[in-house]
Amino acid sequence: MRAIALGTAIVALTGVALAAPVAVLRVVSQISDRTHIVPLADGEHYEYSYQQSIYQVPVVEEHVRNGDTLSIVRVRSRDRRAVEYFRWDGEIRREGDEFVQDAPPNHVAALTIRITTEGTQRLRGAGFDIFLRDEFGETVVTVTTQYVPRLLTLLGHP
Repeated sequence: MRAIALGTAIVALTGVALAAPVAVLRVVSQISDRTHIVPLADGEHYEYSYQQSIYQVPVVEEHVRNGDTLSIVRVRSRDRRAVEYFRWDGEIRREGDEFVQDAPPNHVAALTIRITTEGTQRLRGAGFDIFLRDEFGETVVTVTTQYVPRLLTLLGHP
């Protein structure tokens, strides 16, 4: 009798734990039904990197989740022109072999990314590294914040 009660309690607690909501970054193809989710807590940072199309140099945008919105915190590149392309007020500074500029206050509900032929676009944070072209192909994806059951984060795809 005790074993059955203990087993039932374990199953119930496991179900509750797997159903508990977890903050995630959700990446969805606008063309297909392909979706990828990764845990991303409120206040947590991640990077969006790509090859800048005009100057053909790597650019890294540092983003942060603020509740239901995303904000760009700063941009960096080894080519000053790629940073200047953002046309933000404020100083562009040198950090090692990169140029860096902090973003003005901003926030968006979604980030739309057109995945290009070069395929260098990538989302990377603590515990995830998504090469967008490998995951979605050449398409357009939308990146948003969401809360989903913990089980879905373990699967990576809803």
